[in-house]
Amino acid sequence: MTDYRLQPIIDYRHTENGGYPDDDYRGLIDRVLAADTLVFATPIYWYGISGLLKTFIDRWSQSLVENRPAFLAGLAGKQAYVIAVGDDDPHLKGQPLIQQFQSIFDFVGIDFAGYVLGTANTPGDILRDKEALAKVDSWRDNWT
Repeated sequence: MTDYRLQPIIDYRHTENGGYPDDDYRGLIDRVLAADTLVFATPIYWYGISGLLKTFIDRWSQSLVENRPAFLAGLAGKQAYVIAVGDDDPHLKGQPLIQQFQSIFDFVGIDFAGYVLGTANTPGDILRDKEALAKVDSWRDNWT
């Protein structure tokens, strides 16, 4: 997502002259709505998802305001996976992050198909987490 420009959400639901930012959100959400399977990948930053991914999900409020029925219908029944990596006991301390995704997916009707919490801190560290890699490999077998 670092190739895209996303502005933070501003809550315009209760204003008369609100307007959403002109950035890459609509193009990104169109790609999400066109997909059958979604994979949300994030480092675990301060025991939560990255700011950029949180901004993207926050902007779903825009889609709910603009056309709630179509947005929810577009997400309903999609399968989603979460991959999150961190270095401070991510298998335990990443659980609230997973619960957050479960609540998000429940709200919009996405099927939470699975998650991996891996141990990594620097580039390449994840290659030592054989359990996390094996789980992702098992998902890929189901996708092909």
